[in-house]
Parts: sequence; structure tokens; C-alpha cells
Amino acid sequence: MDRIIISISIILVLFGSNFVNAQEQKSLPETDRLTYVLFQQKNWDGLISEGRKALKSGIDYYYLRVRLGLAHYEKQNFHLAARHFEKALKMNDSEAYVSEYLYYSYLMAGRQAEASLVAAEFSLELKRKTKTEKRNFISGLDLAYNYTGITETGVLDNFTTNIPLDKDGTQFIPKQHHYFFLGIQHQIDPRWSFYHGYSNLQVNQLRYTQASNESQLENDFQSELHQYYGHMSFLVTKGLTLSGGLHYVNSNYQTLTEVLTGSPGRPSIRTVATTVNNNNWVGFVSVYKRFEYISLGASYYRGNISDFIQNQTDFKLITYPLGNLHLYTITTASYQNQDYIDGSNNNRLVIDQQLGLKATEWLWLEAYGTFGEIENYFMKDGLVIFNRMDLVKQRFGGRLIFQATPKWSFTVDYTYLKNQSQFIQTPFTGETFNQKNYQLHSLTAITSWRF
Repeated sequence: MDRIIISISIILVLFGSNFVNAQEQKSLPETDRLTYVLFQQKNWDGLISEGRKALKSGIDYYYLRVRLGLAHYEKQNFHLAARHFEKALKMNDSEAYVSEYLYYSYLMAGRQAEASLVAAEFSLELKRKTKTEKRNFISGLDLAYNYTGITETGVLDNFTTNIPLDKDGTQFIPKQHHYFFLGIQHQIDPRWSFYHGYSNLQVNQLRYTQASNESQLENDFQSELHQYYGHMSFLVTKGLTLSGGLHYVNSNYQTLTEVLTGSPGRPSIRTVATTVNNNNWVGFVSVYKRFEYISLGASYYRGNISDFIQNQTDFKLITYPLGNLHLYTITTASYQNQDYIDGSNNNRLVIDQQLGLKATEWLWLEAYGTFGEIENYFMKDGLVIFNRMDLVKQRFGGRLIFQATPKWSFTVDYTYLKNQSQFIQTPFTGETFNQKNYQLHSLTAITSWRF
């Protein structure tokens, strides 16, 4: 008897559940009528809820996708809006306004290459409306200036050493530097873009040298770097980008050299200033895949900065929790192997974390930190090279990004650095002497135009 009651109860529960589901499930005409009413009422949350139910029950058609795309667009979830507009255009590509919304969804989601690809198919009228009818030879321009300076002057004023004089080598403590950068963006076609730039770095530092059992301390040693950066990017297909490039570095400084002059019978020694030039480079390749709320990336770098050999592999995770650029995180894990002249090597793991959010209609805030020792380290697809003469132990900072207009922005960036200098033997042995720790502050201003 108990078994019969239990069986009947199970049947009633199952039947009741199916009955409720059947009652809740709407037909296509009912779904179309309800979602249209919600669209007219601008009840975006209700429209999204009903649309999800319809898709889950197997109802899917052109206007449902369009309405869902518009609802997510109005809610500023541009990643989901783009997905629904893409689905709608696969069903029917005859209505230009849907393509226009997809174009702006891509733009607002930071997917410029895909937006350009959509705009390339616009009618002439729509190109004029969206101001995409003409492709400028120069599509972007960046100007930047950076000042970095040491705050603990005592490490400079009271510099001492405990290095045996029979060890030859050099120690640097950078005092300050001035950095200037000009970058230009070219949109070759909707899939291909090329970014390149020139930078000049002027460094003032303390240099301590030991050679042939003699030492020399220079409190105002000057060096200069000229750099060229080139980066080509290709949109393979929707959401997939391949890129690669080269960063060339020319460094030069003056040194005093003793020259033997005069006749063989009456030779004389004269000290002359000569310029020393060093040429280094970094090559890289990257791949990025974008999904609705995340992007994944991987990069490989190979360089010969400071005449050592660097091999660095990056894995990057970018998240957009709200489906737009109002909140985002960028996490980069880097594994670097550096081979030294003496055959030894050093392996480092570096984690870089960044958080960004939109504070107002025209202001974004970003905070970042880098964890791990930084020496000849590469960032941002090879654009940034940490080729300082000292070791970065800690790096934290923040940015204010003022987006005054859609085509112009101004960025102020502050970075706190905790660095370490040490005596480097010649030839290099990996043995360290005379470690000095100090703090630096760095301030960067960047102005950017997009055409």
C-alpha cells in the first residue's frame, strides 16, 4: 500500500511540474507580442528576462534577437548586445540599423578592428552618417613624457663600497631620467593595422667603476637611448587577433680613453672622450582571443637587452564583468629566462595586475601592481622595456584617464618604484656586491588623438 501511495505521489509531482512548465511556456506569437510590448515600454530588464526564457524553450527569430540586442545595448552590456546583433544579422542582413548598432557595440566594447570590419560593409549613406566613409592614413597619434627620479638622495651623497679592488666591474644608480615618445597608428584596411613610434630617453646616473686595481666615481654620468617600436596587428576572424613586431634600442654614452700619441721617441698619453654605441632589440609575437566577458592572450618575446639573451612568455586574462569598459581587470603572468654571458641563467616569474573602472562620463581610474623582480622585462606587446641599470623590486601605481571627447584623451600616470643597485663584475659572474636599496617616483603624461 505504501509503495502505491509513493508511486502516485511521484506521478503527481512529475505531472504537476510538467503542467506548470507547459503553462509558463509561451508560443512564438505570444512571445513576439509580449517582447514587443516590453520593447515599446523600454522595460529592458523584463525584455531580457522574457527573451532568455524564449531562447531556452527553443524560440529564436530575427526580431527577438534585435530586441534583445537593443535591450542589452541600452543596459550598456555591449558584449552581449553584439552577440544578439550578430545572430540577428545571420538571419536577416537587410536592415541597416542593426549593422549600425553592431558597429557601435563593438566600438563601446573596445573592439575597434571588428567595428572597422562591420563599417566596411556599410552603404555610402551609412558611412557618411557614422563618419567612416574615409580611411585616414594616420588613424591615431600619441604623445608622452615621463620623469622618473630618486627620492633618497643619501644613497647618492654617501655612496660607499666594500668591493675588493681586484674585481673589475661597474655599478649604476640612476638619479633621474626624461623620456619622450611619439606614436602613430595606421589603419591599413579593416583587418590590418600598424602602430609605430620613436622614443628618446635621457638618463643621469651615478657610475662607479673598478678596473686594474683602480676605482672611479662619476656623480653625473650621462647616457641616451634612441628607440624605434613597430607593431603589426591582423584580425584573423571575429574575436581572434594575431600580432607581432620589433623594438629596437640604440644606447650611447661618452667615456674617457687614454690614447698614445707622438713620435716613437717621444710618446705622450692623451685622454680623449669617445662615444660608445650599443644596439639591442626585442622581437615578439602575440595572439588574442575575445569572448563575451573575457579575453585570453599569449605572447612570446626574445631579446638581447644589455647583451644578455631574454626569452619571455606571457599569458594574459582580461575580464569585463559588466560586459563593457566600465569595469575591467587585466592579469598577466610572465615567465622569463635570461641567459648571461658566463653561461649561467636566471628564471623569474612576474605577475602584473591591473584594475580599471569608469568613475564618471569622462573619467576612468586605473590601479596596477607588478609582483616579482623586474630586469630586462617586457610589457604591452613589447612597447615597454624595463632595461634599467638597476633591479626593480616593487612597482605600484595608478592612472587618471580623461576622455574629454571620443577622439581625444589625456592620461596622468604615477608609479612608485622600489629598486636595488649592485656592482656587476666584468666579465659577468653572477656574484653580487654592494647592494643599495632606494625608492623612486615616476610621473607620466600622455595625450592621444584618434582620427
